[in-house]
Amino acid sequence: MRTQVRQPVNPDQLSLLQQVFDNACTEHRINKDSPDGEALALILVNSLQKGMSEKEALSHLAETLAQSR
Repeated sequence: MRTQVRQPVNPDQLSLLQQVFDNACTEHRINKDSPDGEALALILVNSLQKGMSEKEALSHLAETLAQSR
């Protein structure tokens, strides 16, 4: 079994995540404190830690997740 190493999130990445998360929540009317909001945040953080660091890629992921809920 291969273990995926997760990198710590730096302040610039945290700002990026916040922007992507806020935009997705606003656009899709997701309450940030709801289970959907919490799941979206967790997936975005995990994706960034695993190497998805481009804003466009994270935004696309957030859009896909928000639409599929």
